[in-house]
Amino acid sequence: MTLQAKRELLELLEQKLRERARNDLNAFARYIDVPGVPVNDDADCDEFYPDSVTPAEHHELINDAMMKLESGEERRVMVMMPPGSAKSTYGTVVFPPWFMGRNPNKNVISTSYGSTLSQKFSRKVRQIAKSGKFKEVFSSQLTADNQALDFWSLENGAGYMSGGILSGITGNRADLLVIDDPVKGREDADSQTIRDKTWEAYSADLRTRLKPGGRILLIQTRWHEDDLAGRILPDDWDGESGHITAKDGERWLVICLQAECERDDDPLGRQIGEYLWTDWFTPEHWAQEKRSQGSRNWESLYQQRPKPAEGSIFKRKWPQRYRTLPGEISRVVFSLDTAYKPEQHNDPSVLSVWGENNDLGHVNIPFITQSS
Repeated sequence: MTLQAKRELLELLEQKLRERARNDLNAFARYIDVPGVPVNDDADCDEFYPDSVTPAEHHELINDAMMKLESGEERRVMVMMPPGSAKSTYGTVVFPPWFMGRNPNKNVISTSYGSTLSQKFSRKVRQIAKSGKFKEVFSSQLTADNQALDFWSLENGAGYMSGGILSGITGNRADLLVIDDPVKGREDADSQTIRDKTWEAYSADLRTRLKPGGRILLIQTRWHEDDLAGRILPDDWDGESGHITAKDGERWLVICLQAECERDDDPLGRQIGEYLWTDWFTPEHWAQEKRSQGSRNWESLYQQRPKPAEGSIFKRKWPQRYRTLPGEISRVVFSLDTAYKPEQHNDPSVLSVWGENNDLGHVNIPFITQSS
C-alpha cells in the first residue's frame, strides 16, 4: 500500500469516527477530550487537563437514555447513582454539548444547588465546545462574541445558560433542562425550608422556562425521602428503574443504580449483593463505606432509598412521655446496640431499658451515648 493510500484510508477512518461521534453519545465521549481537573488552583480557572474516557457499562446505560431524551423518544429522564459514579461527567458535561451540536438554535439550561458548581460545569462544557475535536464532529464551535460563563452560544445558534437552582433563572427558555445535584448536603437536605424552596424553584422557575416539547434531565444522589426526586416520584416507588408515572401523572424514565444491588430487576442485570463499577471502586471500598457511613447515609446516598427519620416500622407519634413510672414494673429488659467507630458521623451506641407494665404494655427508658 502506498503512502497516499494509507493517508486516504486514515482519513476515511477519521470520517467514520466523526460520524459515529455525531450520532452516538458513547462514541462522542470516546472521541473528545473530556475536561478533567483544572490546570491550576484558581477558582476561576477556565482550562482543564484533558481526560480520555471509556464509558463503563452504567455510563453507557445513562448515555443510551440521554440519546432517547435528545431524540424526543423520552421527555423526562431521572438518574440516581451513588457519589463518585461519574454521572455528572456524562450527564452534565458530555451530553449538553452533544445535544447542542446536533440541535442548532436549541437552548440548554443547566442548574445545580449553587452557582459555583453550575459555573464549574459551564466551564467544562464550554471547553468541549471550543475544542478542535468538537468542531471536527459538528462543524461548529464557540462563538467569539458570546462566551460569558453564565450564557454562551455556538456558531450554529445553540445556547447554554447556567445558574444555581435557587438563584432564579429568568429571561431565557430551554429545549433541554439539566438539573444536577439539586441538594448541597445533609444540612440542606434535612431543612424543610430548603426543600420547599428547591421544589418551588423547580416548579415555578425551571419548568416554566421550558419550550413546548422541552426535555428534563434530573441527575442526583438521594439525600432525603422528601428531596426533589422524592417529590416527583410516586409514594409507592421502591427503587425500581424503568418508566415510572410521577405524582403529577408525567412519565419519567428512571435509572436507579444502587451501590450494592438489592433488586432482581437491576437495570445492569447484577446479582443481589453485587457492587457497582468494581473496575473503579473495589468491593472492599464499597464494603468499607457501608460500615463507615452509617445506615442513614448508606440507604440514602448509596442505595438511593432514603428512609424517614421515624423509620418505616416505628412511628414518631407512638411514644408517650411519663414524669413518673406508670405503675408497677413486672419485668425489666436491657438492650445494647453498639457503634463500630467513635467518629461523630457514625451511628451512636444505644443502651435502652425496657420495663413491662401489665396495664400499659412496655415502658422504654433509653440512654444514648457516642462510643469512645
